[in-house]
Amino acid sequence: MYELHVHLDGSLRKETLYELGEQYGIIIPDEFGFSDGIGLDIALSMFQLTVSLMQDKNVIKRLVSELCDDLYKDGVEYAEIRYAPNLHGVDLEEIVNASCEGLKYGYKLILCGLYGNSPKTIEILVELAKKYKDVVGIDIAGGPRNTDKWGLHHYVDAFQEAKKHNIGRTVHVSEGRSPQEIIDAVLMLDAQRLGHACTILESPEAVEIVKDRNVVIEACPTSNVHTGIYYNVLQHPIKKWIKEEIPVTVCADNILMSRTNTSKEISHFNFNEDELFWIFKSGYLGKFKE
Repeated sequence: MYELHVHLDGSLRKETLYELGEQYGIIIPDEFGFSDGIGLDIALSMFQLTVSLMQDKNVIKRLVSELCDDLYKDGVEYAEIRYAPNLHGVDLEEIVNASCEGLKYGYKLILCGLYGNSPKTIEILVELAKKYKDVVGIDIAGGPRNTDKWGLHHYVDAFQEAKKHNIGRTVHVSEGRSPQEIIDAVLMLDAQRLGHACTILESPEAVEIVKDRNVVIEACPTSNVHTGIYYNVLQHPIKKWIKEEIPVTVCADNILMSRTNTSKEISHFNFNEDELFWIFKSGYLGKFKE
């Protein structure tokens, strides 16, 4: 298995979450995590709690190490763990260095910017990615808001700089929103992968562009149920995507928040041999190169 879309701040071990909560004097609700249909805004707001526990380089290193162990135990051959270093301290190099030190099993890192960040913020992430061989990509995570000053089109220069230096490029798009985001991410930002892209079948143009450029979709079915896009995981159109020969791999997104992992996500769909081959091939082809 290849795990190409998993967020560090959504994938802490439950016991580590409570241990850190006690250490920092932060109360953790008994049933902390996502539930069906809560919507993207509420889901994103829940990261404030986990991020508040992740303000120390040693904690970051530990959490990366534990997540690597958990993924490896689940049977993940290769993973790219993502997080937004700007959320975890002022000294970004210190944070990124700590996360690199926590890596195991040949796994790699993706640095996330957030929708609404300034272009300068994304440019800084690209500069960080240039310095660390274990950082193989950048991402725009979260979701756009009407009040955002900056949009995807403001990140063109940063993403072109990433492309110039062979740094991988992925973007959270169309998480229940217009498929135009898919088109913009690929044509403007040269995205090689797309997180979620749930509405791709609503746009023949989006389908054509993704297939023509071999852009890999990082499907996160349980996460999409939690954010209210589908009523249950079997509503996810991944089998239709495979039939349409759209490159797609299956991902956990947030192991803690969604109480899942990569193998569980795959097991929901009773894939046949050809479908599994397509998913694994897409994951292999989609992984970012060092």
